[in-house]
Order: sequence, then C-alpha cells, then structure tokens
Amino acid sequence: MWAIRTTLFSLIVCLGALGQKTDISLCSGSTSINNNVPYTLNFLGKKKTDVHNLFGYCNFPNISNNYIWLNFTPNSYGNLDFVFGNKPDSLTIFVFECKTNNPCKEIIEKRANMVLCQFNNSKIAPYESKPVFLNNSSSYFIAFNTSKGSMSSIDFTLKFEESDQFGAYVEDSLSLNLVSRYDQPIYALHLVNEISNKPVVARIYISSTGNLDGSYRASDLRINNTKNLKASMRIDAQGYFSKDLLEHKIIGNQSSHDTIRLVPITSGAIAKLDDINFVGGLAVISDESLPKLKRLKDFLVLNPSISIEIQGHVNEEGANSMSSQRLSKKRAQKIMRYLVQNGIDPIRLKAIGYGNSKPLFQFPADDNQREANRRVEIKVD
Repeated sequence: MWAIRTTLFSLIVCLGALGQKTDISLCSGSTSINNNVPYTLNFLGKKKTDVHNLFGYCNFPNISNNYIWLNFTPNSYGNLDFVFGNKPDSLTIFVFECKTNNPCKEIIEKRANMVLCQFNNSKIAPYESKPVFLNNSSSYFIAFNTSKGSMSSIDFTLKFEESDQFGAYVEDSLSLNLVSRYDQPIYALHLVNEISNKPVVARIYISSTGNLDGSYRASDLRINNTKNLKASMRIDAQGYFSKDLLEHKIIGNQSSHDTIRLVPITSGAIAKLDDINFVGGLAVISDESLPKLKRLKDFLVLNPSISIEIQGHVNEEGANSMSSQRLSKKRAQKIMRYLVQNGIDPIRLKAIGYGNSKPLFQFPADDNQREANRRVEIKVD
C-alpha cells in the first residue's frame, strides 16, 4: 500500500467548537452547525420543567427546560443521522422541519413538521437514532433535552449523506477499466470518502515514466502494469482535500491494489500546508515551495465556494513576542498575495499570524519537532 502523503495538506484536526454566548436552551438562541463536523457542547443546567411540554409535539410528560437548540440547513436532499460520543444517560432528540423565515414562531405555534421525536436512556439500551430524510427547501431545528439541572457534555456529529428526492443514496462512483490483457499483472486504485468509505470520483494524475503515465477520472481505476515503477500521484476531487503521493510507491510487476482515503472539506477544518518553506527569519518563500503554492491555488479553483484563513506559525523559544507574530503574519500575507496574483478573489482569503503561541511541540527536542512548529496552516471558513 502507499505510504500516503497529503497533497497540500496533512489533516490535523476537524473539530468544531461552539461558543455558548447566547442562551442555547431557547429556540431563539439556536446555533447553526454543519454536517459531518464533530461538536462538543454542554447543557446549561436549567432546573425547571418545561410547562409547555415542547409545545405539545410529543407525548413525553415532565420534560425539563434543559435544552440545547441547534439549526441546520442542507444544500441538497439527504439522509441525516446522529453519531454520538460522550452524552448524557437521559437524552431526548427533537427535529423540526421549518419552511418560513420565522422558524421559532413556526415551532411555537405548532406549524412546524416534527420529523423526529426520540427518547433514550443509555442505562437501559445504547442510543440508535432513526435516519431522517431532509429536503433542501427547508431549514431544520434540532433540540437536545436532558434531565433537570444536568450540565453534562454531549459530543456529536450530524452525519448527512446526499440522496435523490426519494431518499435513495446518490453514489459518486465511476469505474475506469483500461485492462487489455487479463493474463498480465493488473494495478487497481480505489478512492473512497474517509468518513463514509463510499466511492469518490476524482481526477488522478500519475507520473511513473512507464505505461501508467496519464490523467484519469475515476473512483476505481484498473490498468495493466508489467514493470517495476516508482510512481508519483496527484488526486483532486471537488469537495475534498487534495492528496499528493510522491514517489513513495514501487508498483511491481505483480497484480496489486491501493485504497486512497480522501478527507471531505468541512467548515472549521484546519490543515497543514506541506512543504511551504521560507528563508530563515524572513517572509521570503523559497523557490522549491512554488509547486505547492500552485497546488493550493488549484485547490481553491476546484472548490470555488470555500474561503480560507491562512495561519502562520514560527518556532521560537520563550514567550510569544511581537516580532514572531509580525513574522508569522507577514508569511501568511505572502501566501495570500501569491494566491491573489494568481486569480483567487481576495474576499475568500484572510491572513493571520500566531507567532509561537500555538506550537505542536511545547519543548521541541530536535530539528524535526522545531520544523513542525514552524508551519503554515489553513482553516476552512
């Protein structure tokens, strides 16, 4: 199998954290969330009974007023499921479909369509939610409820899979079989979504100075190979972080296959830009970094709907200084300037310098750890 190296990016974290500045125990304080992003929230510990019994939608008596309200708007038809990590023993989930510009009023007046009302006590049975079909012309409000006074945390992800208008899964697959001789070795490549393990169609560029060389579009590629080849590969798929596999694989003259897992782009994802190097102590990009910057530009062209925050980090001992913050910001701005000069709309870009305030290694023990601290990352907005 390939010793995989992420394209532009080695994914570091994809964790959403929601600031609880409004009263999220009320519909009016609901927080917007994204699909397929992990979140951690805490109940506020409200201690009364909900005298309205959630406006009479469900026949669950003595519901507390200890809610967490969220809202989600899908951009396509799809099936929604909840994936939980840590959660309270007692948990009730309500999901409302809203069709007006005043969804909370719609819910209060009992005009919303309740699509899920489910209670679970994990001391009795593990939680298994029912998939919910979502319509792209509606918004959806989600209420979690637990026992009075509980300030338990809840870890969850909205697992959303695109479907057609009848709820049937839309599979993004394309098989490309270029095998001409079945009595000769065959190399097979499979591309899948890292989260769902379902196929992903991508543009595949292979360079091996052999018969595999070429550009292909597929989720499953099969081709004859009769030589020992040292190959490089670039993979680009809309909606996913790109990947580069750089001469780490000898494809032998025996039949073999590889599965490459592509990471979907989600709001809040933070990723490292590999092989973006600067002249020591300066905001000057080294020449060998230019191919990687071009890959970043190509990535933004391929995904025109996303905006990014370019984050600069330096390696420096001691407290974070103004000089290290300035240098890290100048380096981030230098990358931003390159992207703008190469056709990326500046409104999609933001540059920020963190200095040495967020090291990967607080006390680096060697050059590799110091180099890891000295990095550029992007955050998907």
